[in-house]
Amino acid sequence: MDDSFSDIIQTRTVWAARVIGISVIVLVGLQIGLFLLLFAVFGGQAAAEWLAELVLAVLFTLLLGAAALYAVGQARLSMVQDAGVAVSQELRELKSANDRAQSLQRMASTLSATLSFERVVEQSLDVCSLALEEMGIPRESLVGAVFLYEDGFLRPIARRRFPGNDSRQVIAGKQGVVGAALNQAEPVVTNNPQDDPELRAYEAFRECLTAVCVPLRAGFQLFGAMIIGTDTAVHFERDHIDLFKAVGDQAVIALQNAQLYQRLEAEKQRLIEADEEARKELARDLHDGPTQSIAAIAMRMGFARTMIDQDPARAKEELLKVEALAKRTSAEIRGMLFTLRPLVLEAQGLGPAVDALLRRYSESDGIEMHLIGAEIGALLSKRAQTVAFAIIEEALNNARKYSKATLIEVRLWQTDGLFAAAVRDNGVGFDTYDINRDYSTRGSLGMVNMRERAERIDGSLRVESTPDSGTTMTLVVPLDKHGAGMETDEEEAEDEPQLINAGR
Repeated sequence: MDDSFSDIIQTRTVWAARVIGISVIVLVGLQIGLFLLLFAVFGGQAAAEWLAELVLAVLFTLLLGAAALYAVGQARLSMVQDAGVAVSQELRELKSANDRAQSLQRMASTLSATLSFERVVEQSLDVCSLALEEMGIPRESLVGAVFLYEDGFLRPIARRRFPGNDSRQVIAGKQGVVGAALNQAEPVVTNNPQDDPELRAYEAFRECLTAVCVPLRAGFQLFGAMIIGTDTAVHFERDHIDLFKAVGDQAVIALQNAQLYQRLEAEKQRLIEADEEARKELARDLHDGPTQSIAAIAMRMGFARTMIDQDPARAKEELLKVEALAKRTSAEIRGMLFTLRPLVLEAQGLGPAVDALLRRYSESDGIEMHLIGAEIGALLSKRAQTVAFAIIEEALNNARKYSKATLIEVRLWQTDGLFAAAVRDNGVGFDTYDINRDYSTRGSLGMVNMRERAERIDGSLRVESTPDSGTTMTLVVPLDKHGAGMETDEEEAEDEPQLINAGR
């Protein structure tokens, strides 16, 4: 116990003993003074009759004082013991709270130092073992695991005292304590884990008398569950449940960070592949188009030069062919430049840019193409027009390459505060199931590009098609976020990071 508590108790008891002693002395003095007064007033004979009563009164007073001093001493010992117990209990609780805080801090440090959620979930089980230690249960009694969803089932990732067969066992997480915890989004305790419809599938939990399931959840997204069991029957207090929840929250943060990192890496790889594919496609287009044409021009020019003296008419005919070939080559190069950077989009907007694109494709492919509602494109901001143009261009390229269509129509319109654009063809169509499901399967790079571009401007993309009935791709963009009136806000948002950097 702290010395300050002992000093306080000692001071108070000494003061009480002094008060009792002084009170006894004063009382005895009053009794003797009363006897002397009787002796002076009534004489020695009368006083002698009161002498026995005086002695008894003095003895009783002294005895009462001694009893009071003994009681004060006992009270002091009792207070010292009680204070010692209280202080020891408080110190234990403070130590436990400090251990919890340090464990959670280590988890947070691990979380910030690594993107490996395996390390965090492993440490989460170590932190949970503190609750068992506070109850006098050794860490070796802990049976636990962190379960994560994999293909719709819960699989144990981090484990404590799990036999080899248990590590490969999966559960659905729909029944028993696990199902209740996941449905309620709150920890649930069971005192019969050996009879639980799902936990009894694990040999490790069949030996447990108590178990608690903590859901690993962020909003409406379920990551899995953490189950802590012990082969000793225990009663988990509210503080222990709060600790389990805090550990679960930290584990969820680690899982979210790991998930975001994996998605970022996948997106980085996809962008690298898309860039490489674009480079290869541009190289193929240059090789199959302008490069071959220029080689043909050079060859025909050489032939025309040799024919000038021998057959001027034939030379003139060759020069006309060279001129026509040069014009076609120039048109091809301009088309490539338009694809790389459509200047008409920057100068005149979405409608004229799409119109120019349709005319160029129609001339080169011989497909009838129409644009309806070109003026609606001006409703979008410059940035949104650029993204919408890229999506429409990708949809047109898909229609040209795969639809075998004879008619392609692009329609722009406004409805209920939304900008909409549709690309329709009368081609062969296809089954949309494969591309309308979760496109994280990366089955179609073109569809991935269009969907992700649409997300950049808070838009949505829908593809409708059936075999032999054509295809319609529809883009919808909210004008309240990306309308022409938002142009100033977007420019300010783009300038803001520059201002921040300039001020550093």
